[in-house]
Amino acid sequence: MLASTDVAKDLPQQEKRIRQLLIGLVLLGVVAWLAWSALQRRERSANTPIRSVASNPIETLPVTSAPMALKPRVPIVFGFVVPPGCKSAVLESRFDDSADQGPPAQITVFDEAAYAAWKGRQATHAAYTGKLRTGILDVALPPYQARYFLVFTDGSSSLPKALRGQVQLRCTRSEP
Repeated sequence: MLASTDVAKDLPQQEKRIRQLLIGLVLLGVVAWLAWSALQRRERSANTPIRSVASNPIETLPVTSAPMALKPRVPIVFGFVVPPGCKSAVLESRFDDSADQGPPAQITVFDEAAYAAWKGRQATHAAYTGKLRTGILDVALPPYQARYFLVFTDGSSSLPKALRGQVQLRCTRSEP
């Protein structure tokens, strides 16, 4: 027969073992839950299609800011890039030069090779060239990734010219 003192001595040890067992079970449950959550998250991300950052089918990128002061015989040049993934690339411009007198400014769009030739005063061809008039001008560019240069010149004017307007690149992407 066990004495009451033996039971009293075993009671704290049993409580300690039960406490350790419960703590172990709780920790095991937490670890199991974290592992299950990580697996679920990985499974969900593997089944979710990857979307591009530019999920919007139309992206508009600024090329110039307004106003610009065009000095005689000093071109203003803006470089820009048609981003990858464009199905169509259109250079949109809106200008108001109705207050300026004299001939309109010249606007020219070069690809990188043509711009280098133009700077070297060699014969070249432009993607677009024309007179800058009041209103809207849309210039379609090839829809592949390339670097272009937008050049404003004074034409035949010997007077400074203020250009009020903006140019932006509109890139239409395929639907995701």
